[in-house]
Amino acid sequence: MTATVSLVTPSYFRDFESCRLLCDSIDAFVTGYDRHYLLVADSDLELFSQLGNEKRLVLPDSVLLPGTLHALPGFLKWKGRQYYWAPGIGLPVYGWHVQQLRKLAMALLQSCERVMCIDSDNCFVRPFDVGRFAGDLLSPLYADLGGVNETRPSHVLWQKNAYRLMDTQEPPLPGDDYIGQMIVWDRESLNTIVDRIEAVTGLPWWKALCKARDFSEYILYGVGVAGNPSLMGRHRIVEQSLCATYWSGPALDEAGIGKLIDAMAKDQYAIAIQSHTRTEPSLIRRVALTRNLWS
Repeated sequence: MTATVSLVTPSYFRDFESCRLLCDSIDAFVTGYDRHYLLVADSDLELFSQLGNEKRLVLPDSVLLPGTLHALPGFLKWKGRQYYWAPGIGLPVYGWHVQQLRKLAMALLQSCERVMCIDSDNCFVRPFDVGRFAGDLLSPLYADLGGVNETRPSHVLWQKNAYRLMDTQEPPLPGDDYIGQMIVWDRESLNTIVDRIEAVTGLPWWKALCKARDFSEYILYGVGVAGNPSLMGRHRIVEQSLCATYWSGPALDEAGIGKLIDAMAKDQYAIAIQSHTRTEPSLIRRVALTRNLWS
């Protein structure tokens, strides 16, 4: 069996150049996928539409999410943050929450058996066959075993809420962390997970998550799979990330980006330099994409 795979990337206007770089690197290096979906706010649709092509479709919130979940007026922003609200969710949620909802909604909406979630600050630097990695009989489930512990209070809370939303007994810490880059979801498994959330909470899955507020889409999926033997039987645990990541620190210069690439394991295919490091996308393009295209 070879499962079909789509790529899913949420983004927004401040990450446009990083997202453009990701798209160019996918076009240069990535094969074995059906479609690449870019997921954006309606207000960003015109900007991101220029990145569309025969394999890349740009979709706005109005296609993915219920109309009752809407962006609040700009004068209600705090520290530049966009807030969203819908009746019945309690306090407004952030754009970061909505990016997670977009991924989940797209994974449920699209027709492929699997999706690979790729954030817009990723950049492929080597040829990568998505279908070969993600299309096997067993879907890869990335896990940092024991990665949820007292030193990571946000992760602990996200895990606690995942178990609560599915009314499942939470085991003692440490737990496994399912957050990473280039994460694969099995659509049928995700359907089972959101059905469980809706049965437990009596709410649409997106509203249940908004009410919870503190959640991680990746931990939610991982907990949902690991706690269900039937779903776990559809997966294989993968402990090595496909991506070399620079999470925090000062902006990287050309030498720093080169060192990140040179230190990649042979079975890693992309780098992710977090946008909050303020590393210029144009510099990443010159070092990571151009040199590898022509080397």
